[in-house]
Amino acid sequence: MKLAANLLKISLLLVLLPASASAITITISAPSNSSTELTVTATGDAYISHGSNQVAFSDIGDYITYGTGPDDEYFNLSSGITASHYTEETATRIYLDADNGRTISNDDDLRIVFDDLFGMDNIYTFSGSATIDLSSANHNFGQFNIGTYEKNGDTFIVQYSSVPDTGSTAALLGAGVFVLAAARRRLG
Repeated sequence: MKLAANLLKISLLLVLLPASASAITITISAPSNSSTELTVTATGDAYISHGSNQVAFSDIGDYITYGTGPDDEYFNLSSGITASHYTEETATRIYLDADNGRTISNDDDLRIVFDDLFGMDNIYTFSGSATIDLSSANHNFGQFNIGTYEKNGDTFIVQYSSVPDTGSTAALLGAGVFVLAAARRRLG
């Protein structure tokens, strides 16, 4: 009976732990297929080994069109994505790899690379956004496969950027101006 009570307590504690305790979400987005400048966003936590300078996501899904998209290529990242534990490191490059030519399906890889080596084995918190420019390698967003890919609790998303709906915004502003004008007339 005591064992069952202890197991129940442990189960309840596990339920209370945040789901993102060891998961990261990486999103690559652009406003159109022809875009060569893409936005990369990283949030969540990932384990990084001492002496490493990158976090790797292997075999995460078929997110690149094989034969036309980036394959085994590094691209510079603008500053903006950081990984922190006791210190904060800034990501400098991203590695994109379309491995469809091998025997495993859904085996594309992605790595976020930092200039400095991480000083200890630990879980680091990722945050921020950066941009990559694919034009120097003659690639564009149309060579990526839109979708959500998940592996080992990590999520990788390829999506179109959110573009503000200017028509709705203009209508809302127009309604606000009308209400203010009506209120002004009533107040004299």
